[in-house]
Amino acid sequence: MQQYFIWIMLVGMLLMMWFANRKQRAMQEEQQRRTEKGLVPGNWVRTGSGFYGTVVEVDGDVVTLATPLGDETLWNKRAIAAIEEPPFGSTGVQEDVDDDIEQQDDDDARESEQDTTETQS
Repeated sequence: MQQYFIWIMLVGMLLMMWFANRKQRAMQEEQQRRTEKGLVPGNWVRTGSGFYGTVVEVDGDVVTLATPLGDETLWNKRAIAAIEEPPFGSTGVQEDVDDDIEQQDDDDARESEQDTTETQS
């Protein structure tokens, strides 16, 4: 009686592991299918190593990715982990922020010059 119980438990555990593995494999295939479908020029992608870039061209297993600064690099299609937006702003936004900071610094400098001129008068 005790041996049957052990065999039933063992078969039950193996079945649970098989079903869990099957579900995980299906999820991985779905993710890979969505990634393949999203590899079109202009989309942002993230590689497995954490590199973010926009797709420029797909030629077989080789994907050309561009950085925000315009540099292009070649990647294997299997290195693409997901289609997603980067967690940072574009370089155009950064330049606008830099321009605003420079403008504010210029305004502060003018106010300081006016204050010193008024105290001298």
